[in-house]
Amino acid sequence: MRRTAVFLALVGLLAGLATVQEARAQQPIEIRFGHVGFPSSLFDITANEYAKRVNTALKGRVDVKVFHSSQLGTDEAMVKGIKVGALEMFLPSTIMSTVDTRYGVFEMPYIIVDRAHMKRVAEDPRVKSALFEPLPPKGMRVLAVWENGFRHVTNNVRPIVKPDDLKGIKLRIPGGVWRGKMFRAYGASPSPMPFAEVYSA
Repeated sequence: MRRTAVFLALVGLLAGLATVQEARAQQPIEIRFGHVGFPSSLFDITANEYAKRVNTALKGRVDVKVFHSSQLGTDEAMVKGIKVGALEMFLPSTIMSTVDTRYGVFEMPYIIVDRAHMKRVAEDPRVKSALFEPLPPKGMRVLAVWENGFRHVTNNVRPIVKPDDLKGIKLRIPGGVWRGKMFRAYGASPSPMPFAEVYSA
């Protein structure tokens, strides 16, 4: 079956940084940047590249530190941390559809056909407006949208080549709203699981 595109939003809590900067004029502002990916994953490579560029560009005024492998909590915990100001930045996955259902568009099958199409969608001003503007009142701000490849369905029962093949299959899935609904509609039994628990399950 056609693979479902994965989009991840780079989210940061930026409100108040100017005030903090004034109060700590002699010290760099520390920004903790969390994600659930393992070291050397695309999550981690991307987060570290962002940190390197920001730290270089701001020349000691800011110190972005990356925390991989759910060191700062699950996606759910980091969403809460951002909202209450206990965390500055994180790189979430499909959990964003629990913050605003419009992010569920990236969990839907048969919408994104390839990376070129995905790039056009992500960079469309109408899409950015629809996704970025609703979040500041919820205590979050999206800095960018990027893709982390395509989801594949794996199991130990049978190959999945069309939606009907999912009937009766038990699956572990990432958190989010629409992915679970999609798999249930196809007759599967999805069970959400934090990424940090995948290898110990």
